[in-house]
Amino acid sequence: MHFPASLHASALLAICSVFSTHAQAGTGSADRPQLSATDARQQTVSTYLAKAGMIGALVTDNWDPSAGVALLSADYRVASDGSAAFRSVQAAMDKAVADGGKMRRYISLAAGTYNELVCVPADAPPITLFGLGETRSETLISFDNANPTPKPVGTPSQPCATNANAAVIGTSGSATVTVNAGAFQARNLTIANSYVEGSYAGTNQAAVAINVRGDKTVFEDVALLGNQDTLLIGASNPASLIRAYFKNCLVQGDDDFIFGPGIAVFSHSIIRYDARRTGGDFGRYLFAPSTLPGSANGFLAIDSVFDLIGDIADNTVYLGRAWDQSVPDLAHYVNGTSPNGQVTIRNSLLGAHIRKQAPWSMSTAKRPYCNADCAYARNRFYEYANTGPGSAD
Repeated sequence: MHFPASLHASALLAICSVFSTHAQAGTGSADRPQLSATDARQQTVSTYLAKAGMIGALVTDNWDPSAGVALLSADYRVASDGSAAFRSVQAAMDKAVADGGKMRRYISLAAGTYNELVCVPADAPPITLFGLGETRSETLISFDNANPTPKPVGTPSQPCATNANAAVIGTSGSATVTVNAGAFQARNLTIANSYVEGSYAGTNQAAVAINVRGDKTVFEDVALLGNQDTLLIGASNPASLIRAYFKNCLVQGDDDFIFGPGIAVFSHSIIRYDARRTGGDFGRYLFAPSTLPGSANGFLAIDSVFDLIGDIADNTVYLGRAWDQSVPDLAHYVNGTSPNGQVTIRNSLLGAHIRKQAPWSMSTAKRPYCNADCAYARNRFYEYANTGPGSAD
C-alpha cells in the first residue's frame, strides 16, 4: 500500500487523526520501542519547546509558537515581475534589517519564482515572510548550491554563510535560505534546493533547502523540498540549543533530509520520502538527529503523515538514524559526550514504505542501534500510537 502524492494533505491528516484517536501503545520490541502512555505524556509539543539556551544551563521559558499570531499586513512587498517595491526577497530583507527596531516586520511575496539565496542575519528584527498565492506551491524560493559546488577562497557563498576559507560551499553553506535570526516566521510558500546530483564530483552531494540557526522559528503551511539534507536545524554555536516549530508543512527528501542538533516539532505535517532520484536506491533515511547529550529532546513528529512520492518497494525506508556529528568512526565515539540523536514519532500515519521491523538504522559512525544493555549510548528513538501499514501494529 502506498499513499499517492496526489492525495490531498488535509485528507491524509484527517485519516491520521481518526486512526490515532483510538490507537493504543504496545510494549514494542528491542528494535522498535513503543512508549508507555505515562512516558508519552512527556513527549508533547509543549515539553519539546519548553527550554533552550546553552547546553548545561538551559532556560525554561515555555515557548508557545501559537501565541501572538496576527493578521498579515505587509511592510515590504516583493514581486519578481517588478510590480512591487522590491524584485528580490533579499532586497526586501536588507531594507527590513536596515530599518531595524524590535517590532515584527512583514514581507509579502507575490506568487512567482524567486531564484536567489536568502540570508536572514542574526541582527534582523523579528521577520515574517509570507506568500500571497492561493497555495504554498505558487510562491517558490529556489537555488541550486550544494556541498561540492566550487567557490572562491576568501569569500563566503552568501552573507549568512561561514565558509569564506573553503574552496567549496559545503553542506551548511548550500542552503537556499539561511535563518540566523530568532523569532523568524514563514508562511504559505515553498523553499527548495534544485541542485541536480552529480553536477559536481564528490561523494557528499548534500544540498540544503533551509538552514535554521535562530531560536523560536515558526513555519506554517510551508513546503521544504530537496533530496539529501533538505532541512538543517541547529544553532551556529554547537553548545547552544535552538527550537523550530513546523505546522501543516511538507518536508521532502531522500537521505537524512531532516537533520541537525536542534529541537524541532512537526505538527499536522507531511514527511515525504522522494524515491524518484534513483528509484529509491539511495539514502532511505528520514531523520538524522545529532542531539547533544545535554538535551532530552530532539525531533518530534506528532499527528503527521509519512508518505511517498515515486516508486519503491514496501518495507524498505528507515525512519532514521543518529547523526554522530563530528565523530569520524566508532573508535572516536564517547558516551555522554558525543551526540546521541533523539526522535519521537507519535499519533502519526506511516506508509507502507517504512520498515516494519528494525526501522531505526545504525548511526553514521557505525554505532549499532541498541535499546538496552548497550556498549555505547542507548538510542533515543521512540514511537507511540502510530497507525498505517508502516507502523508497529
